[in-house]
Amino acid sequence: MLFLTPEQHEIRQRVEALVRERIALIARDIEATHAFPQQAYEAFASEKLFALAMPREYGGSEADATSLALMVETISTASPSSALLVFPTNAVLRTIAITGTREQKKRLFAELKSGDKPMGFCLTEPDYGSDAAGMQTKAEPTEGGYSLSGSKVYITLGQHARYYLTFARTGPGPQAGGISAFLVDREAEGLDFGPPEKKMGLHGSITSQMYMNKVFVPENMRLWAEGEGWRVLADVANPMRVWGAASMALGTAQGVLNDCLKFAVERRLLAEQGIAFALADMEMAVEACRSLNYRVCRLVDDHRSSARQVESMVSMAKCFAADTAMKVADLASTVLGSEMAKADNASAQLFRVAKGIQIFDGSNQIQRLIVARNLAAKARDI
Repeated sequence: MLFLTPEQHEIRQRVEALVRERIALIARDIEATHAFPQQAYEAFASEKLFALAMPREYGGSEADATSLALMVETISTASPSSALLVFPTNAVLRTIAITGTREQKKRLFAELKSGDKPMGFCLTEPDYGSDAAGMQTKAEPTEGGYSLSGSKVYITLGQHARYYLTFARTGPGPQAGGISAFLVDREAEGLDFGPPEKKMGLHGSITSQMYMNKVFVPENMRLWAEGEGWRVLADVANPMRVWGAASMALGTAQGVLNDCLKFAVERRLLAEQGIAFALADMEMAVEACRSLNYRVCRLVDDHRSSARQVESMVSMAKCFAADTAMKVADLASTVLGSEMAKADNASAQLFRVAKGIQIFDGSNQIQRLIVARNLAAKARDI
């Protein structure tokens, strides 16, 4: 059982009602159709979910990691593609709230407080995936700001965001030391996008390549100082994985369990021991994942743990949640049988989502590498 503050409880109830009334009925179509989920966007905009992480001082709800996790998990039980509208957006808002100057926050949040503007996150490059510090996109100084040239891949929301948190090289290195963080305006000249990628799952989430050809970015759209982009990424953006990808995986696993339980009840299968055991294993896996996820959210929220501990715990949460979603989705075939072979079956759609989450937002192999590296450092201190 989760012990929530009144504010967290209110957010969960509000999102649950929104998903039940406006998302669940169209979720299968969203997950099956290669198109921007306009109806989900309108539903979230009406509840200002795109501004949930904005500080209260500027008109937002100042949602903490736990609240954001509740939102992403709840949406993902029905439509993980729809959750990908709000989780990168709130990640960028939190980044601005932590790293922005007073002037930047006042100016940007005045525009974004309407709660209807999605935001993109741009890190990965065609030849630099897990080796993000090797990125080659360049930001060259010019009068009044920077000129950005290069390309990024797997941009969630594609061309549909208002601003893009973009990491580019402003210095020669060492690798991570020469990277800076910028907010790129969608309307900037020289910014273009490729066609939506055809993915294994998450069809309702637009993913595109982004091209920058001498895109001008004013100096007042750089976050923190020149060369501090890696610190923005590691210290500020990294914790989003627990309420982002990890919570999305948890919601996906819960969605599969809900679908299988409904099927078993309708077909009167609960008396069959093999099916009952599969459902029991799914329930145990989901609850174990939920316990870890929200423990890590509290760790992020209380700001008392070391950077190494937060990094390890966030990586554990993402890796464990993605593996849990895959395990639960795999067990679904025991309950659903041949129904899992149908492309539009809800659990089959979520199976493909689960595999995708193991790969994106830092692959599970990279998360294991982070945990192992920090574990080795901890061992030397014993």
